[in-house]
Amino acid sequence: ESDPELSGDAAGEDMFGEDDYGEEEEEEDPGVDRMQELSEKYDQLLELNERALQHNVALQRRVIQRRAQDKAYDAPDKQSEGKVTEHKYQNILQSVHTVRLQLRLQQVKAARMSEELKNQLETKRQKAIECRDSFQEFKRQVARHAEYARTGKKISEKIIQEIEEFEMDKDAEVEEVRGSNISLKNRLAKKEQELRKKDELAENLHVIDFEQLKIENQTLNERIEERNEELHKLRKKTVTTVQIVTHMREKVQFVQQDYQSLKAELSQLDADLAGQRDLVANTKHDRDQHRADSTKLRQQTSIMNSDHLAKDFASRTDHIKQLKEDINQFKKRHKQMTQFVKGHGGTI
Repeated sequence: ESDPELSGDAAGEDMFGEDDYGEEEEEEDPGVDRMQELSEKYDQLLELNERALQHNVALQRRVIQRRAQDKAYDAPDKQSEGKVTEHKYQNILQSVHTVRLQLRLQQVKAARMSEELKNQLETKRQKAIECRDSFQEFKRQVARHAEYARTGKKISEKIIQEIEEFEMDKDAEVEEVRGSNISLKNRLAKKEQELRKKDELAENLHVIDFEQLKIENQTLNERIEERNEELHKLRKKTVTTVQIVTHMREKVQFVQQDYQSLKAELSQLDADLAGQRDLVANTKHDRDQHRADSTKLRQQTSIMNSDHLAKDFASRTDHIKQLKEDINQFKKRHKQMTQFVKGHGGTI
């Protein structure tokens, strides 16, 4: 294990180195952003210079065309219009001269500004490189003197080199991201300016849009009223339909009750019919049995083959009926006579 005093000194050196690195980064960031802005301004000035050159060429072409047109006119026309064209030509030449002077001034300013920016960029770059190299050397020395807490071994040069390469890659990525951030900010500013122009152009169209929206709103209100009327009709139809459905449900319940009662009555009638059918079947069976017995008896007595016996049987039955009637008459007369005797207080 390492000495605690040495480890404490190393920790103090690490803390001091980190603070210095943070200060260097804070000083380096504004310089890099400033250089990016100045380079973009330089590009804008170059674009302005190119536009001025194009405008100058266009003016020269117009002058040449005008002079060619003047030559095509007749002599008196040339004399009468010579003063006017010459005056215009002088004005154009003067404007071209002023534009050229402005262009030269802008070029001089741009060149001076570019030189100043280049000088500032070089100084800042040299300072940043020196600070970076000194800081890397400081970190390298601290890493070389550092030791592992458990083993007490020093960090190898290979690991230190890998860490330095990793930091350099990350610094390059940070610079690239900063440049892309600045370009995106500029694009955002341009887009915002374009949106402002579009808003200014759209202000004149607000009145037309408002009138159109009023017309659309009126048509939509009419449609809403029509839909409300249709909805009211549908609600009425729904109410009547619900009433009809409730009435039909009640009627169905009543019909079901009647059906159940009729079904019970039908089952009772079916049971009675089955009993009557059984009774009829038994009666028919008894009748057939009696017929068979009667036929047997008639065959045994041979009454069917004797007319005399049949006549005698018929006469006897008639005589028996006559005797029964006489007996009944005698009984009635006896009863009357007994009542008469009892009514007069006598005895038989």
